[in-house]
Amino acid sequence: MNKKERFCDVDNIVEWRHIITTLLALVAMTGQAQVRSGLDLCLRDEVTGEWLIGLFDDYAIYDCEYWEYAEAGKGRYVLTKDGLRKEIRLKKNTVTIDDVKHRTSTLTSKYLPDYPSKDETGWPKGLPADEDSVTLRVCVNTNREKAEFVTFINRMFNDKHIQELTSIDTHGHFEVRMPVNGPSVLGIFNDDHHPLEHTFWRLLAVEGGDTLLLYIDDKNDCIYLMGGKYARFNNELLGSDFQPNFVRTNELTIDSTIVQQRHYMAVCQERMDSLYAARPNLSHRFQTYYQDDIQYQFAYPMLLKCCWPAAGESQSELLQKTEVELNPLQWMHSELPLMCRHGFGFIIGYYVSALTDVRQTPLPSTVHSDFIMQLQQDGKVQLNDDELQKVKGFQALLANYHGNDVDINDAFRSDIIPILSKPLIEQYWDWELSEKNVPLTVSVLDSLDMDDTTREILKTQTFMKDIDGKSHVASPRVLDLAHQEVHHPLLLQAIDNANQRIKDFLEESQKKQMAIAPKDGTPASLRVPDEELKGITDGQQLFERITAPFRGYVIYVDVWGTWCGPCRGQMEHVPALKKTLEGKPVVYLYFCNNSPEDSWRNFIIQNHLDNDNAVHYNLPREQESAIERYLEVSGFPTYRLVDTKGQLMPGAAPWPSNISGVVAAVEQLLTH
Repeated sequence: MNKKERFCDVDNIVEWRHIITTLLALVAMTGQAQVRSGLDLCLRDEVTGEWLIGLFDDYAIYDCEYWEYAEAGKGRYVLTKDGLRKEIRLKKNTVTIDDVKHRTSTLTSKYLPDYPSKDETGWPKGLPADEDSVTLRVCVNTNREKAEFVTFINRMFNDKHIQELTSIDTHGHFEVRMPVNGPSVLGIFNDDHHPLEHTFWRLLAVEGGDTLLLYIDDKNDCIYLMGGKYARFNNELLGSDFQPNFVRTNELTIDSTIVQQRHYMAVCQERMDSLYAARPNLSHRFQTYYQDDIQYQFAYPMLLKCCWPAAGESQSELLQKTEVELNPLQWMHSELPLMCRHGFGFIIGYYVSALTDVRQTPLPSTVHSDFIMQLQQDGKVQLNDDELQKVKGFQALLANYHGNDVDINDAFRSDIIPILSKPLIEQYWDWELSEKNVPLTVSVLDSLDMDDTTREILKTQTFMKDIDGKSHVASPRVLDLAHQEVHHPLLLQAIDNANQRIKDFLEESQKKQMAIAPKDGTPASLRVPDEELKGITDGQQLFERITAPFRGYVIYVDVWGTWCGPCRGQMEHVPALKKTLEGKPVVYLYFCNNSPEDSWRNFIIQNHLDNDNAVHYNLPREQESAIERYLEVSGFPTYRLVDTKGQLMPGAAPWPSNISGVVAAVEQLLTH
């Protein structure tokens, strides 16, 4: 054998050694991955009362993490994760974890049993210096191949939901990461589209930096929560059988509502007293949380009536009677941080809104035309001759007003609204309204007896809503007021960032302005141009002409307005809805009501509604009214469905916030 051949043999030997070594490593890794324990245990630490460890057949749960088995057998188990190892030894009523012994019991009840001792820990006060996040890991033991969950949390800055829709993987696991600003309440529920055997809907308290692991045993209807700064409170919350629900009093007078709510409060207090007697170790946090929740449920129907009084009712009188009931409860005072006060944001919003309405001076009927003329005189805008003539004509009509509202309203819609809708005039008008309403709301908040932190957060939300509700940057005066009233750096930065986002968006939208043509063959490319609709004034004929190109699609119709708060609120749920229905033949058809052209276009871009399966119309007033009559619109927003053959379905469709309801309705139409 020559030298070259010997080298080739050596190379072959080395190569084979590498192959054999690799195969052995793969065999070892495969063997390790296949180690099973044969266990199905959730163990509770009897000293602390917490869930300590979960040992299941093919994985374990410890310290809010998932672990694999490196070794298993004869009461000894070695867990591994990311190079770490934990040695677990099991004996009757004890478990030893890395030489630390714990006295344990097996969890077999529906929820974690009562804690062994009382906990008087209070709720934290103040605001964090920085924004943080919370991680929620969920483990679902279920026979279902699919299960979807919706997780949501309210933002401190603007009181809007952040929502995530997630599905379990093949192991029944999923994980979500949500932003938080101090202690907050996070909600999670099983979506109806892929239901579990047992209905699941829960609230959990969280704080920045938290990691929680929620174990949902759908097979045995058990729920336990592991880890987090509020583990005890959350487990008590999960295991509580006391769920107060307010009594609906839509048809009652304020006096009847008060009588009914007094009875409700007495019943709730009796139930709470019984609960405390049966479970004396319930924590201080649990007791304060549910006492606060009872007050919210008590106040809600009365404040709802104050905000929207019925015909013939005096808003001032409604407020006086409601305050007599609520003030002795000191309902605005609570140990709970604002973002943990479930429902409080709604009722304080109703109360402030009602107080603002009572204290507000109505705008005179001449204000719009006078305002436009003042802008012209100050040189801030330049009206052309036709516009100037229309404004003066409207002023003359008002001066000779003899009780004919029809003429005034028609002239306002035809002559004044188009002028108010011009971008620069619209901006000045928005500023005028903000400079009237925002300081009034701030003064109302200053008059209320609440803690400084809650007041500052509510003021921040007031400024944020004013900015988010406009298609223009904030008024300089309103921004100056924000810097006078809000002092916490995190809150003030949120206001400035919101205004900067509007600036950046307006610069970008000027370049874009829907100039990018939709892809050929997509629903957006099939939109019937406005020019082809001219002259059609019959609502049914107009609607059928607009929807004709979309045979084979289910059409989800949304009638909305840029001025409509609930409409804009529902738009926040549209991305999650579209993600759920992604890939299905669905068209989202939007009819905008009485909204300025620029605001309409800006809103579409700003809220990412310019998708290939979205079709938008901002029709002339006569055509929009005809469409609304045909669709039987009685309020905004209104949602309807059209089947794949172009047939308008009877009745209203579910709102976007009811994702599972929309999905079910759409899929039913696709399969029939």
